Amino acid sequence: MGPHPTRTQPLPAVNHTLRFDESPATRIEWSGGKGSNLSLLTQRGFPVPPGFVVLATVYRKFIAGADGLADALAALPFHDAAGLRDASQRLQKGLLCLPLPGDATDEIREQLRRFPPGMAFSVRSSSTMEDLAGAAFAGQHETWLNVVGADAVLDRVRACFVSLWGDRALAYRHQLGYEHALAAMAVVVQQMVPSEVAGVGFSINPVNGQLGEMVLNANFGLGESVVSGEGEVDQWIIDKATRTVRSAVIACKTRQVVGAAAGTVEIRTDAARAGQPSLDGTQLAELIGLLARVEESYAFPQDIEWAFAAGRLWLLQSRPVTTIPARWTRDESAERFPNVITPLTWDFVESGFHRSLNHSFRLLGFAPFSGKWFSLSDHYVYGNQNAVELYARRAPFAVRSLDGLRAAIPRLREEFGWVQELPVAWMRDLDHYLITLGRLLAEPLPGKSLAELWRYVGEVNALGAEYFLPNIAISIAHGTLYRLLHGLLQLAIGPADAAGLFDHLMAWCDTKTGQINRELFELAALARASADLERVLNTTPSREMILQGTLAGFPEFHARFQRFLRDHGHREVDFDAYVAPWGEAPWVVLDNLRLILQAPMEVTPAQKERELKLRAQQAEVTLFSKLPPDLHFLFHELLRLARIYTSLDDLEHYQTTRLTPVLRRGLRALGERLVECGALAEPMDIFFAHPGQIEAAINADQAEGWVDLAAQVRMQKAAYKIDQARSPEWILGGGRSLETGGGGAGDSGDVLTGLAGSPGVAEGPVFVVLTPDDFARFPKGAVLVARTTNPTWTPLFYGAVAVVTESGGPLSHGAVTAREMGIPAVMSVHGSLTRLGNGRRVRVDGTSGRVQLLPDSLAEVVT
Repeated sequence: MGPHPTRTQPLPAVNHTLRFDESPATRIEWSGGKGSNLSLLTQRGFPVPPGFVVLATVYRKFIAGADGLADALAALPFHDAAGLRDASQRLQKGLLCLPLPGDATDEIREQLRRFPPGMAFSVRSSSTMEDLAGAAFAGQHETWLNVVGADAVLDRVRACFVSLWGDRALAYRHQLGYEHALAAMAVVVQQMVPSEVAGVGFSINPVNGQLGEMVLNANFGLGESVVSGEGEVDQWIIDKATRTVRSAVIACKTRQVVGAAAGTVEIRTDAARAGQPSLDGTQLAELIGLLARVEESYAFPQDIEWAFAAGRLWLLQSRPVTTIPARWTRDESAERFPNVITPLTWDFVESGFHRSLNHSFRLLGFAPFSGKWFSLSDHYVYGNQNAVELYARRAPFAVRSLDGLRAAIPRLREEFGWVQELPVAWMRDLDHYLITLGRLLAEPLPGKSLAELWRYVGEVNALGAEYFLPNIAISIAHGTLYRLLHGLLQLAIGPADAAGLFDHLMAWCDTKTGQINRELFELAALARASADLERVLNTTPSREMILQGTLAGFPEFHARFQRFLRDHGHREVDFDAYVAPWGEAPWVVLDNLRLILQAPMEVTPAQKERELKLRAQQAEVTLFSKLPPDLHFLFHELLRLARIYTSLDDLEHYQTTRLTPVLRRGLRALGERLVECGALAEPMDIFFAHPGQIEAAINADQAEGWVDLAAQVRMQKAAYKIDQARSPEWILGGGRSLETGGGGAGDSGDVLTGLAGSPGVAEGPVFVVLTPDDFARFPKGAVLVARTTNPTWTPLFYGAVAVVTESGGPLSHGAVTAREMGIPAVMSVHGSLTRLGNGRRVRVDGTSGRVQLLPDSLAEVVT
């Protein structure tokens, strides 16, 4: 949850300064990052020293008097550090001669008269570009401490304005691609705290990435010695859950920074005191509590500056922790990317994904994230689990009672309006995406040069990246709404009944996957109407039927089957675009039909849909009978949005896969030409090249370049094949491969543990499904064991008695589908593919998340 409201508020009549306790001061475009945060903390009741913000509007009036600024900026030598420093100094020298606007000067003096005479202030730069797109601007602009007197404060305000044009700030903006002319500066003027001890605190461990640890640094005197990193400091590492000290390092703190008559001075610390802890137990407990409350208030890890003065704890600053050490695991990625991925697919996907991530985080109001969410290692995708837990699984707000919920409603309405607006905007933009895809699909490719074919592929990829921009926001909003609704149900009706009621409320949502499954059932019903066709489908290998044109002998079914492929042929078999979708591998659809034919059709999809709708409607009646009337509308909207985002999350994935046939069309055409050049053995081997390698060879268009590309592709394909044949580590660098087995910490020899996905208990023999090639052999009554499942695997569930997956959670396809089918499921059972072999009998308890191995001497057990 971002700290700043999303809707514009009118600027108050006083338009040069705002006190921290004035509501509009939280606007970052007026108060800058530092000023808006201090104002927000003040208004949330934290112990922030009083102060005010000189608004960015004053800076804009100030800088308007600078003649020739645009020419000076255009001439800055960013390639030459020394030259940039000299040019910056000349620019700043000229700007320091500019006067502050007279009306602003009068207003600043008036604000200062609110404080006692002789009060010392800190004067801090507060850029309007702070906290945007991962740019914290820490240390890039000036801060002045212990400033006394109105004239001195005004001089420091001017100096803060001018620090916007220091060489470090210029270079930083240039590196991030920010337009210098759009930069503006607000200034924070705050009562100085003459601290006896001060320092910083992180609500997570920024060094090792442990989310369950806090880190506190402290020294005697002002916090400058800690922030600057120039002195010895005490350090405590705190267990966040218990708020106890895990470790402490008490340094010999020989020097400290203190206030002087004006400014600060460094002095020696008394030798007897230097080795003593700078915080006692009471202060430590108070500081830990403050840090925990600040993190809860922002719903995100924070880096704070604090100080104790005259026995009182003050909060001087708070900012989000945006650089988080990565912890790479398969927890997040194994469901979405269960198998190896070719280099070309991943290079295309990664750039678009991280672009969408940044766009979506801005849309969501999340703190900026400067790292990577996913990364590829040995052709397997790993997720940054620290990032996942901080961003994707965060609670949007914290309430502990219905009264607290009522009080939070105005804030929810203000900060989460985008949740209402996003589906409408997404549907509006979908038309452009689909129309452009159609144009690209119709564009003739024969006769194009290699360079033109590569540009075509790039255009398809760019369209996909543009379309995908808001889609991560959809996925995160979907999960957040589920957690929010579930949490509020616990608050409203109690934990004992919340889980069951939640499942019933969300029992049915209209999805594209549901539509496709209904159409598959209709095809199966049509096949059952012909004994000959049913026999052929059940006994003839699916690929053979397609290659020999067997279905043409059944005209009505053949026509319906072709229409199904026309409508849904872009549906993926695997995430990797290297793997042919349904339209190019129609035998996969026939395998799905065979599974449906082999399962009893006691309940049709239409009957099942009616049953689920009735269950959801009855659950709504139960819910609203237990809710206070004034909360009916809130819960109605939450339920409506949770259902909308369930449908939207499914639909955006369905529409995303429309890219695959168009991309494969362009790459196949390019690959065919590269085969002619001797660079590839077969057209689709192009997926084993990186984009830069392809582009370099095409641009060179020389025999030597084709030879080099051929060698690179052969080597990369061989590595892919080796990795495809092995099981990846679950924790990257953790030394534990899935081949060693073992999932949760509670695993024992005959019990595997995971996450409860669908309630119930069932027993049966294991059947491991790795790819759609295994579909046709899946026996009715077996326990489906897989890395993960996706919508194309749904027909397997009709014949399964239970489901066990190596990844995923309660919101995954496997869990949702199992709940719809009424069969138990346990998700995220690490090592299940290697611990369980075909035929091994197991008992699956989807309520407790346990898989028990049963005695069976005939089973194929992997130990």
